[in-house]
Amino acid sequence: MRLHHLTLALIGLVFAIGLLGANAPVFAAPATPAAVGTPAAAPLPPGPKAQPSGAAMAQTCAGCHGTDGRLQAAAFMPLAGMPKAQFVQAMRDFRDGKRPATLMRHVAEGFSDGEIDAMANYFVNVKPE
Repeated sequence: MRLHHLTLALIGLVFAIGLLGANAPVFAAPATPAAVGTPAAAPLPPGPKAQPSGAAMAQTCAGCHGTDGRLQAAAFMPLAGMPKAQFVQAMRDFRDGKRPATLMRHVAEGFSDGEIDAMANYFVNVKPE
């Protein structure tokens, strides 16, 4: 039993480090000099970050549903090519507690309606294998 708790603690730690790493600054390669006659790009002013794309948010599904939602396993629904209305309804039902689930409610609670729509737009365009 102690090993089970240790395993769960390690999984939680790895997950937390992954979440923190997602917000860590990324170090870019050194800038190359601008070509002669082209103006240098002005730095962006501080402000809110751009909304992640549906493709970026959909990667949160990869652990269970496979890369690009293409996992073909009996335990998990493939998401690639899923009709938009079906994906949106399922996610909102999970989020609102209308559809029972062990994990999906917690996952879906993290997404707004707009984010769910963006993920649905992504998955509807992914070709199933």
